Amino acid sequence: MRFKLHLILLLAMLIFIQRSQAQFNIGADEEDEEEEEEEEEEESSVEDETYEEKLQRKNIKEDATLSVDKLIAKYGYESEMHHVTTEDGYILTLHRLKQEGAQPFLLQHGLVDSSAGFVVMGPNISLAYLLADHSYDVWLGNARGNRYSRNHTSLDPDERKFWDFSWHEIGMYDLPAMIDYILENTGYKKLQYIGHSQGCTSFFVMCSMKPEYNDKVLSMHALAPAVYAKETEDHPYIRAISLYFNSLVGSSITEMFNGEFRFLCRMTEETERLCIEAVFGIVGRNWNEFNRKMFPVVLGHYPAGVAAKQVKHFIQIIKTGRFAPYSYSSNRNMQLYREHLPPRYNLSMVTVPTYVYYSSNDLLCHPHDVESMCNDLGNMMEKYLVPLKEFNHMDFLWAIDVRQLLYQPILQAIEGRKEGHEKNSVQQRRRRRSRLGLHDNL
Repeated sequence: MRFKLHLILLLAMLIFIQRSQAQFNIGADEEDEEEEEEEEEEESSVEDETYEEKLQRKNIKEDATLSVDKLIAKYGYESEMHHVTTEDGYILTLHRLKQEGAQPFLLQHGLVDSSAGFVVMGPNISLAYLLADHSYDVWLGNARGNRYSRNHTSLDPDERKFWDFSWHEIGMYDLPAMIDYILENTGYKKLQYIGHSQGCTSFFVMCSMKPEYNDKVLSMHALAPAVYAKETEDHPYIRAISLYFNSLVGSSITEMFNGEFRFLCRMTEETERLCIEAVFGIVGRNWNEFNRKMFPVVLGHYPAGVAAKQVKHFIQIIKTGRFAPYSYSSNRNMQLYREHLPPRYNLSMVTVPTYVYYSSNDLLCHPHDVESMCNDLGNMMEKYLVPLKEFNHMDFLWAIDVRQLLYQPILQAIEGRKEGHEKNSVQQRRRRRSRLGLHDNL
């Protein structure tokens, strides 16, 4: 019964999104205004909260609405926003936690995510802050089509043509443009890279199709890499979304998941819990590591929007078991690839020193698939199975204890792979954070 409720909720979201996007936007704005009034009344009536609890509630409310650049600045880090134009005309946003002269580090998000994924849980948990505190010049990428990268030199996001891309194009155009921009602006010849989920998929596309970019990356750290997906075929939600794409409504959509959950999941406490359960049904259940108080912040930034073709491409590799470019009709495949099926990406061409981090309870990246991928990579260094059986696909970003369980091993791996040793004072940054009243878990 619980699964049926989750499935109904997911399908209702999909149908609702497609049929009433304009009405939703209006309704969501009205709902936000009503909620703001209710929250103001609620704030005035709360009497038994401690100062720390009041501050936490205020921060949660504020963090749900701030853009990533403002969120970074709020917590005392030097924040910059940069724009990069790809070879095919998409204008991307890079967010930066600036450390002049320090080793550059590019973090790339997964499907339905944005740069927010690496800061959304705050300075005591999120990876971007931890890397900045360890004196890295941190850059956060935003793939084409998400809320921060919805611009183009000639195309309009209201046009179908704007959305004619998958994660193949993100690997072929977005990542190379971002890497070249960062290296040019910092003067470094190489950067460090961390990808989560699709951030790994697109990276391996880039390095296999444009092998010269292997020489621009010191090391790649793959968190929950969504690459091989044979074991994901029986995932019930994958089947549901596949059926949706084959429906009259689903077959015509171009854009998906652009903030709709904020309205649906915040209607009542019960719908919020159903939404959390729906997320667990997709990524794996782990209530113990999920910070329920932070869910309003998550809803403020997730989902960030994707092209339907990105999702369809993932479904293709799940169904076929082939990590390959997007497959069209047999005739069009012959025109594009000179084969009836697109040729597989050659992972042996990925010669960047690669560290892989995976978990047992990840419903989207099965351990067997991750280990098969590791065997095919051209320069596999180490693989790390998170030592918590319940750790799921989003715990790589959201888990309460993610720093101890995952990020500390990552730091150990990257510390020996710096290009040069320019460092800002960690003690200086700790003192600055202390002035802001932030507890330091380094």
